[in-house]
Amino acid sequence: MFLFIIIVKIENSPAIYRFAMSEPIFLQGPAGQLEVFVDYPQGEVKGFAIVCHPHPLQGGTPQHKVPVLLAQMFLERGCIVYRPSFRGSGQSAGLHDEGFGETDDILEVIKYARRQHIDLPFLAGGFSFGAHVMAKCYAALPVELQPSKVILCGLPTATVAGLRHYVTPQIKGDILFIHGEADDVTLLSDMIEWAKPQRHLVTILPGANHFFTGYLKQLRIAMSRFLALSGSKKTSSNDEVFLFRNKIFSMNFINYSPIFRFI
Repeated sequence: MFLFIIIVKIENSPAIYRFAMSEPIFLQGPAGQLEVFVDYPQGEVKGFAIVCHPHPLQGGTPQHKVPVLLAQMFLERGCIVYRPSFRGSGQSAGLHDEGFGETDDILEVIKYARRQHIDLPFLAGGFSFGAHVMAKCYAALPVELQPSKVILCGLPTATVAGLRHYVTPQIKGDILFIHGEADDVTLLSDMIEWAKPQRHLVTILPGANHFFTGYLKQLRIAMSRFLALSGSKKTSSNDEVFLFRNKIFSMNFINYSPIFRFI
């Protein structure tokens, strides 16, 4: 068994460090071996989470700062976290498949993790290409097997930087969408057009780019607030939740279209 120490430093917060023990395991996927990093929380295990990394052909790995931050947030809430390497990256077999084969791979990881943690809550997250794959997995799963909470950062929903086109399925549930206002890779306008008919709440970080450079502290705050809603009184399907000065307000808009939350 090999154990790695991951040290995460939150930007603009020099006093905040987090440590996680990480063990690589290897699963059998549709295209062969799948490398998966498993992060263990301290204390009681209260759930499990799957986190997907950005585009492997653009340098994305499970060690990227955003998926590592996602993993850290889940770890702090007692989840065992699985961070798979997409096919053709790291020590995972196969070739990049533009999100199609990758979706099959992650569904296998979810199936494996669920067998290990029967009856425990399932959470999930993804960034960029990884958010797209996680959205497709979410849509493919039966409702009763979908994760109870999902965080999707920089979700591509249309043509990305003139290079790749994504068809992201419609999804509904307890999902946090976070997008940078200045994202020039996955345009905010595309995200809004995708979210609008579904009436999704979208958290926008003013000035943030696709990689949330200089905004990890704000990203952490948005994630923390969302995860803190676990166990709180659920709102109706017509409710919108607003956050103001660290307080949570729920307001009902029967005929009001979503959907923006600035932080």
